[in-house]
Amino acid sequence: MRLFLVIITISIIQFRSFGQSDLSNNKLGIKTSFNLSSITGSALMNPKVKFGYTAGSYFISNTKKKTSVYAEIIGNFKGSNFNNGDIEYSKIALFYVDASLLPLFRLQNDHAICIGPTVSYLGLSSLYIGEKKKSEIDKLNIKPWDYSIALYYHVPKSIVTFQFGTKMGLRNLNNNLSLDNISPNINPNGTIRNISVEIGMIF
Repeated sequence: MRLFLVIITISIIQFRSFGQSDLSNNKLGIKTSFNLSSITGSALMNPKVKFGYTAGSYFISNTKKKTSVYAEIIGNFKGSNFNNGDIEYSKIALFYVDASLLPLFRLQNDHAICIGPTVSYLGLSSLYIGEKKKSEIDKLNIKPWDYSIALYYHVPKSIVTFQFGTKMGLRNLNNNLSLDNISPNINPNGTIRNISVEIGMIF
């Protein structure tokens, strides 16, 4: 949690310094959202949706033009639950720092669409067994860098803009993951990819 707060503070400071040149044409603010995430691929068995959240800062350039740039740096809590037995792995919790740089296209109804790349760095990873509240294994052997495509749809209102979106992982994160005495068996040669859906607000 301390790491999360430090990251958010640094990102806000960086975006503020970047946006000072002409604030009348740029917008700097805070983003928060809930997400539904899961892990897809052939390495892990019976994945299902996990509830998480994100928070951070964003920057929009040239707010008066039809085409501009949307950027964000956020902390992202995601991962996957699993529909396995009481003594088998039931959840993988992941914390990433996401950095996105997306072209933004404004529509005639003042709504907007953003689509483009996101780079993510893995800060924390934990595996849980059954109903246990304490993690069984930390620092899982998965690749720390993830690359994904982000797609957002913006619906502006008087105070906030509602943001709906998805991030689809492009990289196989499996780094020969193998866990002794953990069932069901994990395929060390299988694929592991992140996918999530977000519903949030930007201020």
